Amino acid sequence: MTLVRHQWRMQQWWRETTSERRWADYYDWIITAGDAAPEQRIFGWGHSFHEAFLQIRKRLRDGEMGLIKNEILARILSSAIGLLIFGAVLGWMVWRATKGYATLGDLALFYQAFGQGHRLMRAALDDTGQIFAKMLFIRSLFEFLELEPQITNPSAPQAAPVQLREGIRFTNVTFRYPGTERAALRNFNLSINAGATVAIVGSNGAGKSTLVKLLCRFYDPEAGSIEIDGVDLRDVDLAALRRLVTIMFQTPMPYHATVADNIAIGDLSAPPARDRVETAARSAGAHEFIGTLPQGYDTLLGKTFAEGTELSGGERQRIALARAFYRQAPVVVLDEPTSFMDSWAEAEWLDRFEALVRGRTAIIITHRFTTAMRADCIYVVDQGRIVESGSHKELMALKGRYARSWIAQTRSVQRQVGATDILREREAR
Repeated sequence: MTLVRHQWRMQQWWRETTSERRWADYYDWIITAGDAAPEQRIFGWGHSFHEAFLQIRKRLRDGEMGLIKNEILARILSSAIGLLIFGAVLGWMVWRATKGYATLGDLALFYQAFGQGHRLMRAALDDTGQIFAKMLFIRSLFEFLELEPQITNPSAPQAAPVQLREGIRFTNVTFRYPGTERAALRNFNLSINAGATVAIVGSNGAGKSTLVKLLCRFYDPEAGSIEIDGVDLRDVDLAALRRLVTIMFQTPMPYHATVADNIAIGDLSAPPARDRVETAARSAGAHEFIGTLPQGYDTLLGKTFAEGTELSGGERQRIALARAFYRQAPVVVLDEPTSFMDSWAEAEWLDRFEALVRGRTAIIITHRFTTAMRADCIYVVDQGRIVESGSHKELMALKGRYARSWIAQTRSVQRQVGATDILREREAR
């Protein structure tokens, strides 16, 4: 029973310290991860995170050691009680032998039987305690496995269109992320015609990336509707809906796999095809630098494993772009696709992008107006609403938020170019 009681307390402690153990794992990662090393060195925050890690680990260790100490004391106490009982019974048998009520053979037989029974009983109790401990953690596992996703298929799902005919429409959409009262979108309305290329621009936190998550049905709006070819997304088969869309997210996930596998993971509906992989890489402007890697498309990415190669931010972004292009979906969504590109690479890629998305519906979320101006229509988002829309020329003529931001970006570039020219003149002298 001592072990059973200890396992129950240990399992309760494990649940209560879940948050602290997650923080410990996070601090452990942040002070050892290669991606965090440059900022750790330049900003000097390594010591602070190291101290935070040590403090949490000390609290966890003290808590666990306290439980183990109590278990040891309880085991010693139960063993002492068992020895006292055994000694008393053995003394009683010796007394019986001295009185002639039992022989020495009876005494030896009793000693052996009692000792064997004691060991079997202790082993049975220990096994019972171990089984109880496993059952406690298995219960937690099954509680986790029984969690149901909040976004599910409708009872009678409709098939997703193979190709968009009408387009995508957001109607009076209001959405708040779980756990917050601030609305990311409020009475949001947006209409995207099939086959059009649109750009979504706006300040950070305006709600641009939220559109992508709602379009993929990672969340459902609390009010309003999102329709694709006139059908509410909540009525469309979930898997079919997500196959309809290909996305490059703002912070794409790097995978510790070969370059080819990193690209081919964009579409697992068919076995990877090297020609498709290379075509997608060329479309994303990644083929050239992939050719300079040690094993080309067979190069392992990431430094976690031996012989892995680390890519720059811009190179990782182009691999993610290639992954998005590998899936031949009718809707293409790119979240900040040129944020890591220089101006020359951006212009070259945009020229190629127009041909890549011809006949498909494309949504580009960007801060760069040089990227947005290539779109058929630009939507300016502010505080979860569309405040301006139109082509680049129309928005410039409007002289509103977009025009002011364009002028500010242009002046900033002109100042940078002017400063560069002055430096070149000084160097020439």
